[in-house]
Amino acid sequence: VGPGVVFLQFDHSFLGRGIMMHCVTPVEPLLQCVTHTMFYQSNIPAVVPKFILKGESIQFERDVMIWNNKKYISRPLLVKEDSAVRKHRRWFSQFYSENSPRLQYQRDTLDF
Repeated sequence: VGPGVVFLQFDHSFLGRGIMMHCVTPVEPLLQCVTHTMFYQSNIPAVVPKFILKGESIQFERDVMIWNNKKYISRPLLVKEDSAVRKHRRWFSQFYSENSPRLQYQRDTLDF
């Protein structure tokens, strides 16, 4: 939907239908608040969406290590199969302007 909102829709013949919403809100540089909200059809036992949400939270926690160690490369080497990465970067660039805040690193200290 945008840089801070993602909807995951699923429809399973046995487990039912649901929507999971992820909201990412920047708090300060290098700090974000992420919420996961699950909307599920009412005739499915609550254990099903809770199980799905738990699985999603485990995967999310695993991804944090990757996010904490990534770095921006303005022109990454991409192969043909990475066309979605190029398309996403082009789409996402619309949310930045010349006046967008930038994180300023100080090279002589660990203060951010």
